[in-house]
Amino acid sequence: MKTIIVDRYGDTDVMNLQEVPTPQAGSNQVRIAIKAAGINYADIMQRLGSYPGGPEPPYAAGFEYAGVIDEIGEGVTDRKIGERVMGLCKLGGYSEYTVVPASQPLPIPEGLGFEEAAAIPCQYFTAYHVLITLGQLQADQTVLIQAAAGGLGSLLVQIAHHLGANVIGTASTSEKCEMIRELGCDHPINYKDVKFREEVDRITEGKGCELIVETVGGRVFDLSMRCLRPHGRLIVVGVASNDPRPVYGSYLLPHNLTISGFHLNGFLGNVQAMKDAIQCLHVWLEKGVLKFLVNHTFPLEEAAEAQRQIADRKTTGKVVLKVGD
Repeated sequence: MKTIIVDRYGDTDVMNLQEVPTPQAGSNQVRIAIKAAGINYADIMQRLGSYPGGPEPPYAAGFEYAGVIDEIGEGVTDRKIGERVMGLCKLGGYSEYTVVPASQPLPIPEGLGFEEAAAIPCQYFTAYHVLITLGQLQADQTVLIQAAAGGLGSLLVQIAHHLGANVIGTASTSEKCEMIRELGCDHPINYKDVKFREEVDRITEGKGCELIVETVGGRVFDLSMRCLRPHGRLIVVGVASNDPRPVYGSYLLPHNLTISGFHLNGFLGNVQAMKDAIQCLHVWLEKGVLKFLVNHTFPLEEAAEAQRQIADRKTTGKVVLKVGD
């Protein structure tokens, strides 16, 4: 089968399409014929060697897929050949096939194609748990979403808007700002034109935000923390700048602030939280609350170019690799 291998840490030239043996489903496993693979910023951080606990090269890239079960291992009784599924794998999402425990794949909701489904497992569950499970966002609270026009950001905007929050989002162009406005962002901020901290101060009349979702790090993290109101919460979801910043207790203490990190793997085992998230997914899809914006697709062999465009902030919504027919 064809797969993308990261030979060493570095720029996108370390990603190569290779032919490797097709895996077989073992005991209590199923094999997925992948039709579409989601690309996440975590994939880029893994390639650069900056992802905490990330894989060591050489490794098969990617961890998010949508496809069809095409082989069932011994002991599996509740899966069927031809079942349309989506999910996360440890490695090898940028491949024609992957093997996962039979209990893990989720059914693709009716009416969704493989490319839309590949936008769900990582970014939808991240957005849900960041805002609801961990963030405890309530109606009429104010939330600041950094990088709001990306795949994760666009879902955060939609969910926060549906919850009745006052949504502030940052983006790098006027076109991206208009896109997130249409998704429900009350106050889009083009951070290339204005200083977002000053804009947040103006929008909130100096009160700040109850919740901030931060994905950039560096100076953006420093300024974001100062956009919190007393008793506010900031959740770190990523460090796209590759510049993690320290948190000083001397600033947190007098303002009663909470700074949290989020990693999806730590929530996948929370049965009730995942059940709630899946239930909301189906309800919101049925009511038209959520749109999974797959605005860019690339063939598998152009995975490096896809990552390059994400890193250069040339994309909006989810970026997906088309793998199967």
